[in-house]
Amino acid sequence: MSDESKSDEKKVDDKKITRRNYLKYAGGVVAAGALAAAGYGISQYYKPSTPTTTGPTITTPGGGEKKKVRIGGTKPLTGTAALQGIDENRGLEIWAKRWVNDRGGIKAGDGNTYEVELLIYNDESKPENVSRLYEKLINEDKVDFLMGPIWAPLGQATVAAVEKYKKLEIYGNAAFDPAQWKDWKYIMMVITNGPEYLNILTEMIINKILPNDPDAKNIAIVHTDDAFGNIAGGWGYQWAKKQPQLNIVYYDKVAFDQQDFTPVLTKVKEANPSILLFEAGSKAPLVAKNVREIGLDLKLLYCGTYGVFKQFYDGLSPKYGENVISITQWVPGEKYPANYGPTEDWFVSTFNKDYNGATPQYTAGTGFTQGLILQAAMEKCTRPLDSDAMRQVVGGVNFTGFFGDIAFDPVTGWQTGHKMSALQWQDGNPVCVYPDKVAKAPLRYPMAKWSTL
Repeated sequence: MSDESKSDEKKVDDKKITRRNYLKYAGGVVAAGALAAAGYGISQYYKPSTPTTTGPTITTPGGGEKKKVRIGGTKPLTGTAALQGIDENRGLEIWAKRWVNDRGGIKAGDGNTYEVELLIYNDESKPENVSRLYEKLINEDKVDFLMGPIWAPLGQATVAAVEKYKKLEIYGNAAFDPAQWKDWKYIMMVITNGPEYLNILTEMIINKILPNDPDAKNIAIVHTDDAFGNIAGGWGYQWAKKQPQLNIVYYDKVAFDQQDFTPVLTKVKEANPSILLFEAGSKAPLVAKNVREIGLDLKLLYCGTYGVFKQFYDGLSPKYGENVISITQWVPGEKYPANYGPTEDWFVSTFNKDYNGATPQYTAGTGFTQGLILQAAMEKCTRPLDSDAMRQVVGGVNFTGFFGDIAFDPVTGWQTGHKMSALQWQDGNPVCVYPDKVAKAPLRYPMAKWSTL
C-alpha cells in the first residue's frame, strides 16, 4: 500500500463532504440514464381523480371528512441520475395512485380520509435546482410533506430548506456521510445508509464463503475518491479491517473521473486477492472491462453499485457479466414476510402493468416505501398534516413491507431496520443470494476465470 493510501486510510473516519465535493461528484457520474428520460417534462403532476376539499366538504360513509394531502418533491427525470430517478418516481406514483387513491385514500388518525396529490418536479440531476425547487414547493405550492430525490448530492441539497421551514421530508435513495449530520430534525431515512453498503458483502464472505474456502479471507478493497465512493468504500473498508476473519491484502482509492483503472488493478493483481470489492458506483462497467483486459482472475468480483442494473450485465455480455455480484436495497424476488402494505407480487405486477412490462429496480421499491412510511404515520397521527406532530409519530413507525424491515432512530431519523442484500448475476438475472432469509438461489462461487473465457 502506498504512503498516500495509508494517509488516506487515516482520514476516512473524519472526512467531511462539502458542498463543493458533492457538486464535483454530481458532475462525475456517467450519463447513461439520460436517454431513459425521453418524454418527461419539467414536472410530473398527479392529482386524484376523485373530489378533494377544494370544494364543499365531503363526508365519508364511515364518519369524518374527505380531504387531501399535498406531497411534493423532486426527482432526477433527466440528466446524469435519470435512470434511477425515473424508477424511484414510478414507485412513488404507484403508491399514490394504486395503493392509496384507487383504494379510497389514507384513513388518518384524526378520523378523516386523505387522498394524495403528488407534485414532483424534475431537478435535472442538478443540486442547485433542488434547492430552488424545494423553496418553491414549500412557499408557493404549499405542500404538506416532501419526498426526497435519489442520489447523494441531490438529497443533501434538500436539507437546508427542509430544516429552515421545518417541513417533514421522507429522504429518497440518497446516502450521506454521518459526519455531515447537524442535528437535523425533519429528515427520515428510508434506506440503509452508504457507510453500511459494503458490510453485507464482508458479512457474506465471513458467513457463507470462508467456512468452505479459507483463502477467501484475502480480499482487496478499492474505491473512488468522490463523495459516494468515500462514504460507501471508505466506511466499508474501516468496517472490514476490524473483522479478524479477513485479511485485507490491498487497499487504495482512486480518482472517480479517470478513464482507466488498470494501474490500480495491476497493483491489486500483484497482491493476489481471492476477492475484490471495488466501489466505483456508476463506473462499475469500466472496472469490469479493465479487470478483464489485464487478466485479473478472481474468485468473486464486486465492481460497484451500478452492477445492479441490467445495463451493466448487457454491456459486459453474458460471458463476462455472469456471476458478478452487486449490492442492493431490494431486488424483485426477495420475499420478506410483509405485515404492512402490499406483497412483493402485487407491487411487481402493478409496476409491470402501469409501465409497459418494465421491471422495477430497487429504486422503485424505495419510492413506494417513501409513501408507505408517510401513510403509516398519518394513520396514527391525530394531526396528520402537521410536520411536527408527524415527525414525532414517524419516529416510532415500525413495520415489514415487501422492501424489508423499516424502523427509525427516533432522534436522528436514521433508518435502523432496513438492511442491504447481495445479488449475483445468474443466467442473465439479478438473483438475491444473501442474506439467507430472502435468498432466492445459492451463491455461485468461485466465479469462472475470465482469462479462460
